[in-house]
Amino acid sequence: MALLAVLVLTLGFGFWILLPLLRAEDYLASEYPAASELKDLYALKNVAYDTLRDIDFDFRMGKLAEKDYLDLKARYQAEAAEVVGQIETLEERLESERKPRPRGGPVAKPLR
Repeated sequence: MALLAVLVLTLGFGFWILLPLLRAEDYLASEYPAASELKDLYALKNVAYDTLRDIDFDFRMGKLAEKDYLDLKARYQAEAAEVVGQIETLEERLESERKPRPRGGPVAKPLR
């Protein structure tokens, strides 16, 4: 009898833990393509900045020749600048599409 109680409790607890994984998602990235694109652009920006830091570190450690360093630095700075420009353009577009919330407008009277 005790074994049956433990088994029922274990199965119930396991179902309770797995329940969030079995539910349908409320948020779908396809419904918000601009937000998904913005997230991807921020990831690309971070990669470009990380690469620039790595290139600078490798040059200071003597692993890169000066010519290679300057070429790589110029290429990744241009890439980072392009991505930052795309981010700014997308953020401006999102800001212009945003619907302003009314402030200080008429207050609804309570129903009696």
